[in-house]
Amino acid sequence: MRVILDVDTGVDDALALALAVRHPQIQLEAVTTVAGNVGLELTTQNTLTVLDWLGASDVPVAAGADRPLIGPAREASHWHGPDGLGGAQLPASGRRAMDKAADYLVERIMAAPGEISLVCTAPLTNLAHAIQRNPNVVQAVQQVVLMGGVARPPGNVTPTAEFNVYADPHAAALVFEQDWPLSMVGLDVTNQVVLTRAERDALAERTTPEAVLVREVTRHLFDVRGVQAMALHDPLAVGVAVQPDLVTRVERDVAVETRGELTLGQTVVDLRSSAPPLRRRTRVCEQVDAPRFKSLFFETLGL
Repeated sequence: MRVILDVDTGVDDALALALAVRHPQIQLEAVTTVAGNVGLELTTQNTLTVLDWLGASDVPVAAGADRPLIGPAREASHWHGPDGLGGAQLPASGRRAMDKAADYLVERIMAAPGEISLVCTAPLTNLAHAIQRNPNVVQAVQQVVLMGGVARPPGNVTPTAEFNVYADPHAAALVFEQDWPLSMVGLDVTNQVVLTRAERDALAERTTPEAVLVREVTRHLFDVRGVQAMALHDPLAVGVAVQPDLVTRVERDVAVETRGELTLGQTVVDLRSSAPPLRRRTRVCEQVDAPRFKSLFFETLGL
């Protein structure tokens, strides 16, 4: 599967990158970056650092939007650490990213109609800009799998909203309005798959690049914040892209709230049995085989 990842590389994005690089059925074509968990400069540098650490320095990286379509930038350094990468002590990359990620997405997708899968684990600003530049990408992409939204609240930044959608609700609204094969891997599903402190600590003596990466990027969460488990949000989106039977999905209309005073960024999923006929058919993930995905994640990374 030919995949382009769109990321705002923080802790779980780094693990998603590792899964995409190492999965035998994925050909990672490129990575695009956007402001999200931290600012664009850091998400881009983090992406280059992780790819180079994994020996994937041949994967091109293009930096994109440094702010949402409308409204203030929002970030999550409280969770990912000031550097966005959990305080990871990894060698900095000497590479420089390209710019104009939206143009790059359009170019790559239109050059290979029906062949590129997009996996988006970040605010959807780059993808929205790509649609605005050339709406034909909607028909040309093979599929879009995004980690974002929540079909059944609560959210993680407000009672109703998940961070990636909340950080740019207008971009998310545009993405969900398109008629394309879109899978939503929401917070209510990704929270079902966690990496525990004990599992991280079991890697203490391991020296493989993958084990070191997992240890390093989880420093802030496990050692500073003292959490006992973290959800594998973004890696699950990669897993669903290549192995969709990891989850159960229902086709539903999804709308994004862009004006609500209390509900900004909510992904409104019509789950009623009496819902009107579908207009766009987003594949909304509902349940995940968590043990099976955990095995996939650990085995693929050799942990």
